Amino acid sequence: MQEKSSTVYVLSIDLGSGGPKAAVIADTGEVMGSGAERVEIQLLPNGGAEQDAREWWNGAMRAAKKAIRESGVPPEKIVAVSCDSQYFVIVPVDEHGEPLMNGISWMDTRGGKYNREIIKGFPSVQGYDLFKIIKWLRIAGIPLTNTGIDATGHILYIKNERPDIFKKTYKFLEPMDYLTFRLTGKCTGTQHTMVTVPAIDNRIWGNLKYHSGLLKTLGLDEDREKFPDLVENGSVIGTLQQSVADELGLSPSTKVIAGMNDTSASAIGGGAVQDGDPLMYIGTTVCMTAHVPFKKTDVVHMLATLPSPFTSKHLFFGEQGLGGRVLEFFLHNIIYCDDYLETGSLPDDVFDRVNEIAKEVPAGSGNVLFLPWLNGLIVPEENPHARGAFFNLSVNTSRGHLARSLMEGIAYNGRWTLKPAEKFIGRKFDHLRFAGGGALSDLWSQILADVLRVSIYQIAEPTHTAARGSALFAFYKLGYRTLEELPDLVRIKKVYEPDDANRPVYDKMFGQFRDLYRGSKKVFASLNG
Repeated sequence: MQEKSSTVYVLSIDLGSGGPKAAVIADTGEVMGSGAERVEIQLLPNGGAEQDAREWWNGAMRAAKKAIRESGVPPEKIVAVSCDSQYFVIVPVDEHGEPLMNGISWMDTRGGKYNREIIKGFPSVQGYDLFKIIKWLRIAGIPLTNTGIDATGHILYIKNERPDIFKKTYKFLEPMDYLTFRLTGKCTGTQHTMVTVPAIDNRIWGNLKYHSGLLKTLGLDEDREKFPDLVENGSVIGTLQQSVADELGLSPSTKVIAGMNDTSASAIGGGAVQDGDPLMYIGTTVCMTAHVPFKKTDVVHMLATLPSPFTSKHLFFGEQGLGGRVLEFFLHNIIYCDDYLETGSLPDDVFDRVNEIAKEVPAGSGNVLFLPWLNGLIVPEENPHARGAFFNLSVNTSRGHLARSLMEGIAYNGRWTLKPAEKFIGRKFDHLRFAGGGALSDLWSQILADVLRVSIYQIAEPTHTAARGSALFAFYKLGYRTLEELPDLVRIKKVYEPDDANRPVYDKMFGQFRDLYRGSKKVFASLNG
């Protein structure tokens, strides 16, 4: 560990689904300055979802300059830049790191038909050829998805339907590797970032080679040169290019750490670095995570591990689907609509208002149920046909009932995930750390405690969780902090305990939530299949 003479800082860039955020973070965990930019997701026909990758970069630079300016930190005290991003996202780039098309989002399902063609076979288990799925789980730990939302599905879509782009592609990159390429001029990936293409032997932590047999199974064995060469997870890639250093006002000797996905960054930034310490993150999506010392996959419940940036550790993750994006849908499409029934623009305190009207409604939302799967269900049961719904409305239903039922619906899906997650990790949870934009809500924190029947540790400054996590990892990697010190650098705002008075209604509503899903599966398949 380095001997410290004074505080040092990291510039952290967090590229989420809503756009890039940046923060200058001290080695105490304190956020000194921040900036954010919006990048819209373009929803296209036939399941398409894309974002302008040039705006990822331009927005990241604008956000970073704002964060540095706001922090007031001397540039020479910023020792590194560390990036995290959304994943299961692909952008094809040329030799200079320039995007050849929009980045394809994790919401995009256009590659599903190509994935399904690869995974089919006999004997079949949940649509998978038994022998292929065994091979993937044994070696990579993560199979292809039926839906095509993974990186392989996006690459196969480009190969089959955008052959001009495929031919020109120098490398296919996940967003965090795209950012580090632009920062350093060095095009790299890691076992951690490229786990989204199940073509690496993840039985060996730190593996730096693609598996030729798995590439062949994917039909990409002749395209190996289009994947970035692998460097060690979480390693120092290099330093800032002079042009980038000049734009940011930083030294060209500033180190750049290999990127990580935002799930891992959120776990670290929420203090969940010790084995088995779980975190629930509600941002654009909902994810349950914990570090574990083993590689494992539960294909029935769509739970898996991926190699962590921490040496010899893996990160359990259960990506349940949309979270905060559901609340945005409610506000934009039902409350503040831009149509002939326009009710005005969103007020700055809109989320506070939603919390206030939801607080006025008792637990159980007057028996109104909300199904949160606007883009399909992932965990604990993959169902691309599932969709959202408000159920059991009456003449007495208010917007408060709808708002609270939305929070409760996401909590019910979390409770549905809890038992498979506990079995996967091998221990019963007595608490969950709670981070992401959802953790700004005291009400949602209490609802989670009541529905999941565990203590909820509400993380302070929860919207900076991922950025804080990538910065804390950089401090650890550069020797400024030890692994054991990291949890103490994350402040807990408040601990919420389950209210036993609400247990009967939530037990009842959770049971009806499960029954409603089971009873709707045929309808979902008919309408959306």
